[in-house]
Amino acid sequence: MNKYKLFYFIIFFSVAMFSRAQNLIEDDLKIPIEKALSKSSDVYLKELQADMTEMEMEAVRAKRFPQLSLMGGYGYLYSRLSPEFPTQYLPITQTPVFEDPLVSNFQTQVFLGGISARQVIFAGNQINQGIKALEEKQKAEKFLAEAGKEEIIKEVIQTFDQLMLLKQADKLLEDSEKRLNKEHQKVLKAIENGLAIPYDRDKLKLAILELEEKKMEAEGNRALLYAKLQYLTDMEESELRNIDYELQLFLINHADFTPENRAEIKALESGRKASEHAYKKEKGSNLPTIFAFGNLNYVDAFDSKVKFKDVPIAGDVSLKTNHIRLEPAAAAGVGLKWDLFKGGANRKNIRKAEISLEMSEVKLKDTREKLELLLQKNRVDYNTAEKRVLVADQQLQIAENNLNLASKQYSAGLVDLTERLASENDFYQVNLNYYNQILNQRNAAIELLLGVGELWNKIFDEDEN
Repeated sequence: MNKYKLFYFIIFFSVAMFSRAQNLIEDDLKIPIEKALSKSSDVYLKELQADMTEMEMEAVRAKRFPQLSLMGGYGYLYSRLSPEFPTQYLPITQTPVFEDPLVSNFQTQVFLGGISARQVIFAGNQINQGIKALEEKQKAEKFLAEAGKEEIIKEVIQTFDQLMLLKQADKLLEDSEKRLNKEHQKVLKAIENGLAIPYDRDKLKLAILELEEKKMEAEGNRALLYAKLQYLTDMEESELRNIDYELQLFLINHADFTPENRAEIKALESGRKASEHAYKKEKGSNLPTIFAFGNLNYVDAFDSKVKFKDVPIAGDVSLKTNHIRLEPAAAAGVGLKWDLFKGGANRKNIRKAEISLEMSEVKLKDTREKLELLLQKNRVDYNTAEKRVLVADQQLQIAENNLNLASKQYSAGLVDLTERLASENDFYQVNLNYYNQILNQRNAAIELLLGVGELWNKIFDEDEN
């Protein structure tokens, strides 16, 4: 019969707690969570890293487009030439020509300008694979930023829960203090009437002082928790103190949970794909690069002077031009560049990319197995925490009955003050343990949701809440 009573009690308690429990968190917690997420330097830095990767992608995409360059310049050229020709003889007279080296001075001023274009047609698919690798890298960075957000959510909720636990402890201490003060007044009157001794009065006073000590300890812990929340959220303490709620169970259905939705798994999946694309990119470096090119130039050589010294028969000869222009000098075509040997650099880079891909696959497999094991642990912790709440609730009822009975018996003189104070202390400890078990159950639920990457969705998806 007792087994059936316990069974019905557990069912009744579960239904009652389910009716009291919210889907997940209290609405008051959403604002500080959002502020903590927007304030977090860690999340901001990860988002900046994703932005930097986006710029890397843009730089690689730009290689698909024509590369234009503009060139212009001015220069002065001076040269001394000493050409030597085989000696020749004029017909009839047999006069030697070019018997000695011909010495000349050449100088000119040049202005030139031009525009050139180069368009990659084929590069072994390296550009496409490079873009895909960076896209997957960016996805991994964004997933890691999401994982960081869930850790912040967890920290904010658990810090507020500790504050709410202190609030419950304050209520328990105030109630105990009221009951003990009443007993203290009764003892004082009893001492006056000769029905009690000062020893009982001192024991009650000591118990009241112990409550004061617990209050001071709780106040110190509260100050530290508010300081932590101010750091996390940038909110004023007055705003934080306005957030108030009752500690209630987080009830979740975890039968279908898997760690595949966890941000770390998604990040490693994207990292593996990025390594795969990087490997294909390096393999493409063995193929030639084909490109189209075009140039359009303008050249103007002006004030050009050439002076030939000791020219046979003619003596010194000077030549001068006003301009020698090339306008336009145009060229267009298709080129090929093929690195046939670079000291084995291509082969080494391919091997490095292959090793990186293998490492990412091993890390993904190992992490998935570890998260599966962690999920089993989180499930066990969650189920155990729920059962402990049930046990703590039964203990609470028993402790409350014992306190009421001890108070009546002490008033009737059936028990001494020591037993009365013991029942008061037991009631406080059991009450505190009950709220501690609720806190542990909430922590276990958060860890379970965090372990499967569902914490963010359960809080901010309105369909779930």
